[in-house]
Amino acid sequence: MSSEKQLIEQLKRGESSAVRAWFALYHDRLLAYVSSRVGDLSDCEELTQEVFLHALKQLPLFRGSSTLWTWMISIARHEVADFYRKRFAKKALQTLPLAEQLFSLPLEDSDEVSRVVLLCLSRMRAYSAELLRLKYIDKKRVADIGRELGKSVKAIESELFRARGEFRELYAVVLKESSQ
Repeated sequence: MSSEKQLIEQLKRGESSAVRAWFALYHDRLLAYVSSRVGDLSDCEELTQEVFLHALKQLPLFRGSSTLWTWMISIARHEVADFYRKRFAKKALQTLPLAEQLFSLPLEDSDEVSRVVLLCLSRMRAYSAELLRLKYIDKKRVADIGRELGKSVKAIESELFRARGEFRELYAVVLKESSQ
């Protein structure tokens, strides 16, 4: 039996020495992988820990059709993607002009806020969501957006007004769905 298979069996049995060995074996490589995708070291360390915790919880489902490392990298990819989705949603909330309204509504935590914002953006017309991203996330001026899209400043202002309204309406719908 290979040493990786033995390690997996020991992990599945909950042997603490196996957990320490697994952590020592993969931590630095995993941290380097996450660091290549996320800039801040404290975020990288937190995400690396999340990958280990998630992998440990999901270990009973590991079938062994890939190496343990490959499986962990797959988990890391998902954790990094979740990190950026949450970060995008938080940034969107901080920059959208309707942030005060959103924060006055009953939400449990920032993960819930992120989920709701991402759901709203995903339900919006793609063009409207892109306009909000350009204006409030990328912090582009209306004139620059107009040049980029080949439209007048007045046209972009009007479309942004409608996009903000669309977002507000969807936000109310999603909150209502969440409370049911």
